[in-house]
Amino acid sequence: MKICIVGTGGVGGYFGARLAADNNDVVFVARGAHRAAMERDGLKVLSDLGDVTIPAPKLHDGPETTGLCDVILLCVKLWDSVEALSLIRPLLSHDTAVISLQNGVEAEGLLAAKLGVKHVMGGVSRISASIESPGVIRHLGNLAQLTFGEMNGASSWRQEMLLSACIGAGIEAEIAPDINVEIWRKFVFLAPLAGATCFYRRRAGALREDTVSARLFADLVHEAAAVGRAQGIGLPEGTEEEIIANLSRLPAEMPASMLLDLEAGRRLELDWLTGAVVRLGAEAGVATPESQKVYNALAPVKEGRAA
Repeated sequence: MKICIVGTGGVGGYFGARLAADNNDVVFVARGAHRAAMERDGLKVLSDLGDVTIPAPKLHDGPETTGLCDVILLCVKLWDSVEALSLIRPLLSHDTAVISLQNGVEAEGLLAAKLGVKHVMGGVSRISASIESPGVIRHLGNLAQLTFGEMNGASSWRQEMLLSACIGAGIEAEIAPDINVEIWRKFVFLAPLAGATCFYRRRAGALREDTVSARLFADLVHEAAAVGRAQGIGLPEGTEEEIIANLSRLPAEMPASMLLDLEAGRRLELDWLTGAVVRLGAEAGVATPESQKVYNALAPVKEGRAA
């Protein structure tokens, strides 16, 4: 398959490197010091599941050299989504699949509006990975999964081909019969985890060990799930209890990616996570007081130290 990774951070770098190592035709979009290091030293992934090095990764310079793609994995930060569309459009054939592996629940709507519904496939990544240094991706823990599927639940050659490519590359992957549910299941976990860990400046272990912070996480989960159901998402009964229980299974030192950004003084995806719970809840008439509390506390630092 011809695959373009738009955003070679933790998620895009990890899965793109695995796919490239299995001789798939993968082109990476990267910039700055990260791109320079990849040009000079290659792309490295450090992982308990096995390290990977791509000595000479293909890097995107323009549509003339990259060409048309079968699948485009969108892995940039959410605020860069609109800018990424101008890069993506020239790479589209009539049936290219564009899959957001971003956080949040609004990327698919944006992509459909700007690129056309036929190009959008839903996707969910479950992984803790980040850029450790330019050209080097660090994967934490053993969780590294991809779930994807057509937005209407139909069968398609492109999802079957991507599944085959993932399996060949040793990536745990599956096709979801209802990808909208999977996108929201992740959101109902991630938005509360990001919000609670940033609110208390605690990683998963410390968060769950304290009764007060663990209660906040649970309340945020219930609010996010209520918003999803009000939006028409068929979250299964017991989703909230399952997600709350999952907190106890996380590595104690596991941070949400937004906590890493907060600690480093970088811009936060707050508006697309906790902020989205508040915003979408207001649209649906669902009260989200705990999410509002967390959003208000973090809003002053959401633009990072440079603001």
